[in-house]
Amino acid sequence: MRGRKPRSLELGRGDARLLQQLARSQTRSWFQVRRARIVLAIAGGARTQDLADRMQCDAATIWRTCRQYEAAGLAGLLAYAPRSGRPEEISPLGPRANR
Repeated sequence: MRGRKPRSLELGRGDARLLQQLARSQTRSWFQVRRARIVLAIAGGARTQDLADRMQCDAATIWRTCRQYEAAGLAGLLAYAPRSGRPEEISPLGPRANR
């Protein structure tokens, strides 16, 4: 095959079984299921661009997910990362004459 050799991803001890269960889950959040499928596929030797095409996402998403797993492990991969910026909050109702 042409191009660079894909960077290998080593799964932690016991993570493979949990990731497989999560990848088949129909009750977990969509982002957790997608991340589990990505990590399993890359650890299995899939190429980044082929996987990105199959998952209908950008190759940078695949790369970022794998680096997140390497840095923070399974707990970091499955955690909901809060977005930057102003926190979401509901403003109180203003004074109205028809209340």
